[in-house]
Amino acid sequence: MTDNDVARRWPSHREKVLKHPAVQDPEEANPFEDARSRDNVNLEIRLSDGKRKFFSLVGLEAEFDSGDDGDTLMLHFVRAEVVVTGRGLLTLYEKLLDQRARFIKQGTEAEGELLDPNVSYVEQIEIHRKED
Repeated sequence: MTDNDVARRWPSHREKVLKHPAVQDPEEANPFEDARSRDNVNLEIRLSDGKRKFFSLVGLEAEFDSGDDGDTLMLHFVRAEVVVTGRGLLTLYEKLLDQRARFIKQGTEAEGELLDPNVSYVEQIEIHRKED
């Protein structure tokens, strides 16, 4: 056994860091994702600055509008209204209708410019709390 054989068996520090589960999140590649079942009663909102919030899907009402400037999805939760703008959001609306969406992820401006115009992209998410 040579020194090269030993070096090949042990990953470098860089490889360990890049393969660590905390660094890799396959869900982050999509602006929204299917729930595995309808048992999930929450919808997580993932903002581009890293903040996350979740809302109960119980009592959710939603409106979808496909305009010339892009798509708008209005989500009316019990304690908040969430306005999602972007493109290709009809699929997200349909997933919400079927209670199959797990999260909505806001993209960055750079992602929006690099993505194919036919790919779903969440440009902005605004959360407005309702007064009691």
